[in-house]
Amino acid sequence: MLDLLKAASRVAVSTGRDNLPTDILSFTLEYPGPVSPEAARAEIAALLGGNSFDLFLATDADDDLLVLQFPGLPIEQSPGYLFAQAGELRDALGLVSVTPDISPPFTDVESVAPPIENVGDVIWDLCRAHTAPLPDPDWALKLIKADRAMTRFGVSGAGQRIGQPDTGVAAHRELDQGVDKARGYNFVDGTPDPTDPLSPQMGSPGHGTGTASLVTSRRSHHVTGSAPGATLIPFRTNNAVVVGAWVPVARALDRARNQGCRVVTMSLGSAFGPSVMRRAVARAVSADLIVLAAAGNCVRFVTYPAFDRNVIAVAGVDHAGNRWRGSCRGPEVDISAPAENLHVARRRPGETDLADVNIGGQGTSFAVALTAGVAALWLERFGWDPLRQEAHRRGLPLQELFRAALRQTARCPLGWDTDLMGAGVVDAEALLALDPQDIVTGPVPEAAGPALSLFGPDLNTGGLQAEADFVAFDWRLRAEPEASITLENAMREQPSPALAALLGDRAPIGAPGLVLAPVAPPAPLDRAMRRLAVGRSGTTESASDISYEASVERLRGEGLDAVMETVSELFQLKAEAAPDLVDTTMQAEAADRIRQAVQSHLDPDREVHMSAGEVGFALEALVQLTGRPAIRVQADGSELFDPMLGTWKADLLTAVSRWQPLVRAVGRIDAQNAQGTWVHVGTGFLLSDGLVMTNRHVIDAFAEPIPSTDGLRPFHLRFPVSIIFDPEAQDDDTRFTLTEVATAGAARIGRTVNMSRLDMALLRIDPDNGRAPPPDPIDRGLISTTDTDLTKILVAGYPAEPRSVRGPDPRQDKDNYLAFWARLGELYGDKYGVKYISPGMIEARPGALATDPRGWAFSHDATTLPGNSGSAIVSLHSPGQLCGLHFGGQSLETNLAHDIQTVLNMGDGAFLTDLIGGTDE
Repeated sequence: MLDLLKAASRVAVSTGRDNLPTDILSFTLEYPGPVSPEAARAEIAALLGGNSFDLFLATDADDDLLVLQFPGLPIEQSPGYLFAQAGELRDALGLVSVTPDISPPFTDVESVAPPIENVGDVIWDLCRAHTAPLPDPDWALKLIKADRAMTRFGVSGAGQRIGQPDTGVAAHRELDQGVDKARGYNFVDGTPDPTDPLSPQMGSPGHGTGTASLVTSRRSHHVTGSAPGATLIPFRTNNAVVVGAWVPVARALDRARNQGCRVVTMSLGSAFGPSVMRRAVARAVSADLIVLAAAGNCVRFVTYPAFDRNVIAVAGVDHAGNRWRGSCRGPEVDISAPAENLHVARRRPGETDLADVNIGGQGTSFAVALTAGVAALWLERFGWDPLRQEAHRRGLPLQELFRAALRQTARCPLGWDTDLMGAGVVDAEALLALDPQDIVTGPVPEAAGPALSLFGPDLNTGGLQAEADFVAFDWRLRAEPEASITLENAMREQPSPALAALLGDRAPIGAPGLVLAPVAPPAPLDRAMRRLAVGRSGTTESASDISYEASVERLRGEGLDAVMETVSELFQLKAEAAPDLVDTTMQAEAADRIRQAVQSHLDPDREVHMSAGEVGFALEALVQLTGRPAIRVQADGSELFDPMLGTWKADLLTAVSRWQPLVRAVGRIDAQNAQGTWVHVGTGFLLSDGLVMTNRHVIDAFAEPIPSTDGLRPFHLRFPVSIIFDPEAQDDDTRFTLTEVATAGAARIGRTVNMSRLDMALLRIDPDNGRAPPPDPIDRGLISTTDTDLTKILVAGYPAEPRSVRGPDPRQDKDNYLAFWARLGELYGDKYGVKYISPGMIEARPGALATDPRGWAFSHDATTLPGNSGSAIVSLHSPGQLCGLHFGGQSLETNLAHDIQTVLNMGDGAFLTDLIGGTDE
């Protein structure tokens, strides 16, 4: 009971202040009535056995809400565990609700850095449109007719104050007027200055600067806001647009009201909204503020606070008024506005250019900012007081009068989906032409949110509302993999005991679905062109050892006909290896596309009409799926006779006596969910002294770090955990309990690969399962991938079902989307969660990856899937030893692994030295 909070109360360092950093362990406590922080502190200290915490009122307006904060302790635990701890505290103190701050529960396009040149990114590719920006910087104003409205009615938003909770606002020429920082506040640091610090550690540095420019940038500048005469008051409340801590935003809403703001624009969101935020929104609306929020990006369905029915939710469209590719949508959306390729002010960490403008800004953050400016035009046109009087005459807050007017005057493009994208696209001219007395109002919108939509309106969640919304949001992400970008772990978040009892049989059973995408994998086209060049030359050099430019020059030297001979040879090789799996029609289509793709590179002046997706897939289908097989391991070793081995057969046969014993020590790591089902969360392998190595991000699915003062990092195993070595993962005689985390990398990895953090962990195994002994451990020492003689490797692990693997976009490339999955089926035959070996080549050695500041990772091109995390990578070079720990990647993309020997040499893995030994001399 309360193990995390008890430990935290002894380890944290109380400050006596009420700052609100968004990344430390913190809980919002809702009492049945007014409460004294001093009296509550004594009760909590007695309960937890320590008093190293801060406790203060959440807002000035809520005398029954306290913030319990543990300074110095970062949020490292999973949201599900934090909600469970919150539930225990709620029961122990007899509270109405306890809501934890959590790490952002998903990632969207505005929470990751933009991709660098010639580098792809999974999140970016799934969310962003790839259309060319329009040269006209005012196209968005023209689409929503804000320019016409300002000219026709002589308005600019003058006299209107707009509050903006965000990352703050940095200095920029576009904002040298119209921003009133003196009325703002920095709630994160507890200072009056709401300037965005532009820290590289922030999830969305510079975000508030960009959104502010679309509200209030003056007409004389490059960017023109939709209310260039208005005043924007910035509040620094968050470091990323995906929010896990809501008290700062709630305080900002109250301060905006007290500073005379008439409009609040929120370009932020999350999976849930606690009481403190819902109350602040309700207070703002009751005081006749217009409160708007972005519908959200990437996850496809509406986020909080946009799904709060006291809030006007704004989705995104492109320059033609069609839905922007990354826009969230759903019945909660009220209206849509431009969100694709907008001209916005830009500030980045380390950037000193105060006039930089991004002409490709994307996101519903910008759509809501534009709409907030339109609200200011409306208020100036008709006056706040007269509009309030009209609303009150109808028994409504001003918010509902504006919502009705906005929807009534919206323009519906051809084929508009009002069920998902609201009433239409904002039309500022029509809005300002509509007499307030002619606004048609209806009933106030009903309650909404993921818990209501998933569990039904009859479920009374009471004080568990925030957790119920979070759990429902997480389950919906996993149930709709096309809506998922990255998920924190492979298990569905399990509800706290209180919520589980409330849900009963409404709770679906968990399932694997781990997706960890590299921050910057090489672009498929670049890599494939290099491999074609390498393949044609007949060399065995790594594809990463030849530059893209050099590969194009080599291909030009060979000529198109010679390249196509290589294509035919590779297709023939595949046909001989697996004649029953060859689709000659598909091969012919692929060859034609490859010819066009290569031709476009050999003759850059020739115009070739083919999408990037078609080019990339055509080359990927040839290079990756032909030459990088995934072979199911058999208990009798018969995988050596698999026809898909192709040219790898000789390498594997030559080294069979060296790699097969190592592969036997590889097992599938499972965690048991609340329904008693073993859920595949990753792969691990047995070392000497009863230790299993896997990834830190794999144990994050079931192990929660507990604060400690003795320098150790104890972990609480939240669920039963085991490892099964049977290749089919069926024979429980080979299943062994994992009893504890022996040690792990210092920091939680998060939702995407972070190569500055050690993604490595060791667990202790109970070798006595009462049935059979475990396999022999891997104890032959190490070989480092810095050894240039080592070029070929073998990945051994348990790939999981590729529910969230990225393929071609079915909306833009249906044929290749289907072909992609057909090819994937050839490799795995729809059999996942069993042991596979995947041969491949080392691409970049330790120190060569641009996104690896520690120099302890290498990349390889073996085929892997979700579930391969924690796989052993062994050398096919004599004498055949362990060389790496696979930790990240994306199917058919560059994969990433730790070089274990390099980790040892750096001192970060000193705990491994006595277990594995050093490099074989």
